[in-house]
Amino acid sequence: MLEESLRALAYAALVGLAFAPLERIFSLRAERRTRWTTDLLFATVGHVGTRLLLLYGLGAALLLSQELATDAGLGAASPLAELPTALRLPLGLLLFEVAGYGYHRLAHRVPWLWHLHRVHHSAPTMDWLASFRQHPLEIGLMTLAQNLPLVLLGVPLGEHAVVVLLLALNTVFVHGNLRTPRWLERVIATPRFHHRHHDAHARSANYATLFPWLDRLFGTHDAADAGTVGLPDGDDPGFVALLLARAPRREPDGTPEPASAPPV
Repeated sequence: MLEESLRALAYAALVGLAFAPLERIFSLRAERRTRWTTDLLFATVGHVGTRLLLLYGLGAALLLSQELATDAGLGAASPLAELPTALRLPLGLLLFEVAGYGYHRLAHRVPWLWHLHRVHHSAPTMDWLASFRQHPLEIGLMTLAQNLPLVLLGVPLGEHAVVVLLLALNTVFVHGNLRTPRWLERVIATPRFHHRHHDAHARSANYATLFPWLDRLFGTHDAADAGTVGLPDGDDPGFVALLLARAPRREPDGTPEPASAPPV
């Protein structure tokens, strides 16, 4: 447990050392962070808790899934397991991203999933640190959704780890306050692309984390720049309130959350 805690803290520290200087030099948004406590707690205490949840909870679930897949004739015997690494790795990235896109869409449609996901949308500032503001239970659910297809289709552990690492770093990147060339958005998701998803007063769009063409394919792409980010009423709940999922029941487009289902 201590080793996992130290790894989680070391990861957060290394991410900050890598991205914070870049955000000073290549800023996308003029506004600067004025409140640090909540997101620092998510990046440290929350991140440690999440790592432990993934290690002892979802790790067992994925291992069981792998055993069931093997018994069912999937896993190592699947066609994907026979592909060369040069094809299997990008295909693994695609599967991981499509599954994440699907979960993300559901998180804006299903009320109890939105109840967890709005914790992430409560971040009032877009930068590398905001990427850590996620409810541990939501991280667990998304991790299961993204990793299960790779386990069932027999992607080797080493390549699976590469996919997870690339997407984890990309998550920090798209939340960063970084200015990038517009043409890059045709290839991969950029901070400007993802910041639009966090617009507090616009309909939800740009769900993809890595491949923006998924949003173009499914009609959820918006090329506009983001306005104000965070919750529509400007509230910034504290760490404990967010951990208990007590953020105000409002949608990213600024309308009150209905009792049945949130809008797309």
